[in-house]
Amino acid sequence: MSTDEPRTALTRPLAEARALGTPMIIRGVLGVLFGFATVFWPRDSHNPTQLSLRVDVVDLLSISYLVLFALALVYQALRAPLSVRTAMFGQAVITIPAIVFLFLADQPSELRAALSIWALLHGLIELWNHRQLKDHPMASDFLISAGCHGLLGVILIFGDDFQALAILGFTGAATLIAGVIFIIGGYSRLSRAKQAVTADAGSSETDPDSTPRTEEDS
Repeated sequence: MSTDEPRTALTRPLAEARALGTPMIIRGVLGVLFGFATVFWPRDSHNPTQLSLRVDVVDLLSISYLVLFALALVYQALRAPLSVRTAMFGQAVITIPAIVFLFLADQPSELRAALSIWALLHGLIELWNHRQLKDHPMASDFLISAGCHGLLGVILIFGDDFQALAILGFTGAATLIAGVIFIIGGYSRLSRAKQAVTADAGSSETDPDSTPRTEEDS
């Protein structure tokens, strides 16, 4: 490292990755909570072998998740590098029509259409984020998220016979996987940045060139 550079300064990619750490953890926690909700939410049972969820229940769960998810995306966009800030705001914006369609959905096909279009658009923008952040540490987190949402969109598009329970199950599985990846990725970014600062501080203390000059040295 050049002596002209501050020894405790992080490289730009690492500093930007650290800024994304906390928002990624928040996004991840939301995805995990929604994923668990899809598993443990009470079902309506007409007989011991037939479990189902009403469309309005799935609408409510999905809308609640998308509203909180949009707020997390806005927070992430405010801390993101300029190269992906607009795209992340776009990810928040595309939740609005999805929420509107979910409010109007009263059939499984309408529910499936709203979530599949949202998932595909979100996955495409997430892929763009990955391309813009490919020089950053652990950029593959965004690629995995793009793959999860893209696959979800494709599954829902071709799931003509899916009922509300199946739609919720696939959506919850995708958000759960992406959520776990984002929690791990966010924590790793914060940890790596902390280690870099600690290493820089330690090297500054042991580097003889960094000690102050005395009058005798002058």
